[in-house]
Amino acid sequence: MPQKPVRPHRPRPKSTTSAAFSPSSTWDAAVNAFLADCRRRNLSPSTTDTYLSILTSPRTEEFRRDHQVRSTRDLTADQLKAFETELFDAGLSSGSIVGYHRVLKTFGRFCLEEGYADDDAILQVDGPKREQYEPEVFTDEEEQRLLAACESERDRLLIEFMLSTGLRLGEVVNVTIDDIVESPSGAYVRVRQGKGRKDRIVPLDTSRRRMSRKVLKYIKDSRPLDSTTRALFVSRRASADGGYAPLSRRGIQIILYRLGQKTGIHVHPHKFRHTFATRALSAGVDVMALRRALGHTTLAMVSRYVHYQKDDLLEAWRRRRD
Repeated sequence: MPQKPVRPHRPRPKSTTSAAFSPSSTWDAAVNAFLADCRRRNLSPSTTDTYLSILTSPRTEEFRRDHQVRSTRDLTADQLKAFETELFDAGLSSGSIVGYHRVLKTFGRFCLEEGYADDDAILQVDGPKREQYEPEVFTDEEEQRLLAACESERDRLLIEFMLSTGLRLGEVVNVTIDDIVESPSGAYVRVRQGKGRKDRIVPLDTSRRRMSRKVLKYIKDSRPLDSTTRALFVSRRASADGGYAPLSRRGIQIILYRLGQKTGIHVHPHKFRHTFATRALSAGVDVMALRRALGHTTLAMVSRYVHYQKDDLLEAWRRRRD
């Protein structure tokens, strides 16, 4: 996937005026109040951390210093546009700049509502247009190579599980053996408090792939029996106290990195999710059902996968009569 090169961030020489700049207590108070409100509204820690990192990032602080944005009332629509232009000039990708745009507008809306700002023009600023790329997916041949390179039954199941469910990395980490459910209507995995703090279910089986059997067999035959944790995926080695720790996000990332190194395949967690969604659409899964399985609140993200469905487009052209 083509990426716009990112130039290293280098602080600009400060003028005499900007050197005397110090962050305003008004800005700091607004940021602290905003983050407190995020916690009150029970937003996920990752979302709150993203807000904090952008509002206090070196780039944001540098822009405020250079443009004398001493308080939240100084952050106007023109200032936001100027900041985004500077981010583009610094070589950031459009996706990164969209992140800044969304956070600053969300922060600006809060400031308006709570009396930290009084110019609502910032809410009318349109965000940068983001490049659209075809989602990167695994081929069937690459899937087989990854499975063949796995060093344990746990790792094999991890690869198949991520391909069969499309769960986000954090959701995979949180799955327990109690979340694997067999019902008269079919087996499924229960995703507890996924993105947006929402529970959902994801079917495990299709007419050709019985993923639930593989999961249950792994739990019975391969997963450490004396593990006190209920996590589905646990470490392969016992800790000093004899227990087996749940596999962490970092642990899964290391497994995927090593598989990528061994096979020469580009492997990252979200590529499994892209593959799951693309295969589901190709197999005829309704977009509304896929939206629920992926845990999206709208069809906007799912439509991306629909847009890049090659087979349907090629088949439509094959049936042309001209």
